[in-house]
Amino acid sequence: MLLNDLYIIESLEGNRNGIHVQVKLMPEHAIFKGHFPGQPVLPGVCMLDMITEITGEHLHGQFRISEATMIKFLRMIDPQKNPVIHLEIHYEVSPEAITTSGRIYFGSDTFMKFQLVLTPDPVQ
Repeated sequence: MLLNDLYIIESLEGNRNGIHVQVKLMPEHAIFKGHFPGQPVLPGVCMLDMITEITGEHLHGQFRISEATMIKFLRMIDPQKNPVIHLEIHYEVSPEAITTSGRIYFGSDTFMKFQLVLTPDPVQ
């Protein structure tokens, strides 16, 4: 889990089919020393993990990505320049899975767009 280690949730507003989250990155986290030295960038896999963890926090479960219908990385997230980012996650719950779509952004800069299918993580 990266929550409360790589990032913290500053605010979370949710309803029956969506979440808006403000996240603060921890620029001093060790991951940024290796990815990349002198030019830190939030790895794409960490963005995907944030989406999964935050959806799980909101829906009170643990999930994993079972299908990625669309993932577009549009801009790099430098934790020094963008220590605060927003996640907009729309979801639809069915008995078998959670279908999500949304984006990671700050202001007018969109860093990532996604459409993912999440299923319960069997290793809870």
